[in-house]
Amino acid sequence: MAPKRPVALITDFGDSLYTGVLRALIHSLDPEIPEIDICHCVPNFSVLAGAYVVYNTYAWTPRGTIITAVVDPGVGSSRPALAVRAGDYYFVGPDNGVLYPAIAREGFKHGVELDAVHVVSLAQQLFRGKLPGRTWQVSDTFHGRDVFMPAAVLIARGVDLEELGTPISSSDLKKLSLESVEHTDEGYRVRTVYIDKYGNIALSAMRGAIPLRQWQNLAITTHEGTFQAIIGRKFSDVSPGDLILYVNSFGFIEIAANLDSAARRLGVSIGDKIILTHV
Repeated sequence: MAPKRPVALITDFGDSLYTGVLRALIHSLDPEIPEIDICHCVPNFSVLAGAYVVYNTYAWTPRGTIITAVVDPGVGSSRPALAVRAGDYYFVGPDNGVLYPAIAREGFKHGVELDAVHVVSLAQQLFRGKLPGRTWQVSDTFHGRDVFMPAAVLIARGVDLEELGTPISSSDLKKLSLESVEHTDEGYRVRTVYIDKYGNIALSAMRGAIPLRQWQNLAITTHEGTFQAIIGRKFSDVSPGDLILYVNSFGFIEIAANLDSAARRLGVSIGDKIILTHV
């Protein structure tokens, strides 16, 4: 029998019962399926930050992994649920843009809009007796458990996507871009796409999008005011507490404060606009 594909989890559930239930369900249905916890610390409700995490982490998993992203503030609404094959990976989650940048980079092959009731029915048939005494119905508020996890496990077991829902094309997907750079008279306007646990601020610009090699010092303007920083390569290029702009390990331009929180210093949140100006 061929090895089962791993299921990798990315959520905004944090350390909660919701995270535990997803893990438990995978192991209840098929304990031989490898389960990878990538991140459960996506900021609450932030589809943009979730997309950043998916985009920058999926390729570090084994080829064939089912990347399951549950950052779903529209759960229970009319937003579709997706299962997509792109490149050598599968992507399962809500059609709200959280999966789109990674799918676009890998190259859409085929996909379906998941039929939630049908997915659960297939799972009940295949895993009959795995959850004795329980009636499994699709809730309005926990599609991570009731739609995305059973779909991911079925794919891991080799079930074809076409058996899980209605075929879709790449043009049907909700679009979301992690890259946005506007050159204005004031400088380069970008936005915050992710803030990590240290307060480092990833911006909507990748290496080469802004001519940083021509700069040494810059001004960073937010709604809180204007702050001075330097261009560098690593945190220790500046003194503790000072601001630095550099290219992070994923290739995105990022702002940090050495041994401090740049997000707190600049007073920014995910999605906020920032202007970078050469001084």
